[in-house]
Amino acid sequence: MSSLVIVEKQILDELTFRLDTLKNKIDNLYAGSGIAPKKWIDSKEACQRLSASKRTLQSFRDSGILAFTKIGAKVFYKPEDIEKMLLLGYKSTNS
Repeated sequence: MSSLVIVEKQILDELTFRLDTLKNKIDNLYAGSGIAPKKWIDSKEACQRLSASKRTLQSFRDSGILAFTKIGAKVFYKPEDIEKMLLLGYKSTNS
């Protein structure tokens, strides 16, 4: 079931302005710190790096071997967690 929400243009413009301002502040914080924002890895890239199937990734998540963040229907992983698994020798049983 979907809903239609009507927003006045003035309110939408104000919201857009505030989001742009927030983005700029975050960008400036990162630029001033010399630290780059972390890039998260999606399931497709995680499968490629680990030479694993989607089902194997699911098993890693279910067993707590691999930490993840889920946003909506998409699952993301920290690059350092994938690298740690590779260093520890986790391999897909499908390879």
